[in-house]
Amino acid sequence: MSSREPKFRQEIQQMMYVSGETLDPSTETILLIETLVQQQVFHMLKQSQELAWRRGARFFSNDDLIFQVRNDSARVERIRNFLAWKAVRRTTKDADGKEATDDFVFGEDDAGAGSSQDAPNSTAQIMPVSLPWDVESFYEVQVPVIEHHGELIGAASLEKLRKNDERTQDMTASEYAIWSQYRHASFTWRKAKRFREWAGLGIIAEHKPNDDVLDILGFITSEMVQNLTIEALKIQSGEIESREYSMDSSYETQDAGGLFSPPPRARNPLETRHIRRAFQNLQSRRLRKTPFKRRGRVAYVLI
Repeated sequence: MSSREPKFRQEIQQMMYVSGETLDPSTETILLIETLVQQQVFHMLKQSQELAWRRGARFFSNDDLIFQVRNDSARVERIRNFLAWKAVRRTTKDADGKEATDDFVFGEDDAGAGSSQDAPNSTAQIMPVSLPWDVESFYEVQVPVIEHHGELIGAASLEKLRKNDERTQDMTASEYAIWSQYRHASFTWRKAKRFREWAGLGIIAEHKPNDDVLDILGFITSEMVQNLTIEALKIQSGEIESREYSMDSSYETQDAGGLFSPPPRARNPLETRHIRRAFQNLQSRRLRKTPFKRRGRVAYVLI
């Protein structure tokens, strides 16, 4: 047992709970998830800094960071949509004479398609976030924006809403209130100094202070924790089904239970072996979707 304590124990615990895990995961499981996510962040920052150096820049930009997940179209569109709505909120606050604030929490609602209620001023316009590898950026004259990715975002949002509905349909009012609060868990919100030290910002790589790098990293790391948890829960569920299927015939012929039978045993929290297998599965799944692979090297991709 390691004596090291996770630096983001509460945040990871909340993210895992939103994804379907129990409220009491073990310290070893949380520490393993934090270590895996930290390694992923190190990899992203190294790659982003190398891209910046190649073009002769000292600091890496938002584009260098988003470029690391360019093969995941749905994730890229969620980041773009988040940045676009953040710009709308900042513009609206400036128009109202209020100081813009960076204390903005990225939630699941911001990843999907926005609504008119999100913008206090009806005249606020969502400006698209252009990326250097987009075809539209090759031309000086910009054509009117066509929401060709709207269906992609909408389908992903509907699927997430469906899964959230399945997770919360049996919750009590107090449990749902806790779940709703935990949806906004973040590595970066009001924890910028701690996150910079944990991620190695300023040592591995550096960005301009006015960039949205921390917000983008906060979004990506939150999704990594949720992806690991969801995949680990699938592995655990498969183990439970396999164990029940392999039971002897005496289990099938025994009494199903009566009034004084003990209640069914609650699901155990995830173990570290589930997280390790989940990470391996996500790595190989992403690797199969990677267009180019370097022969003779062990590939390391983002989950």
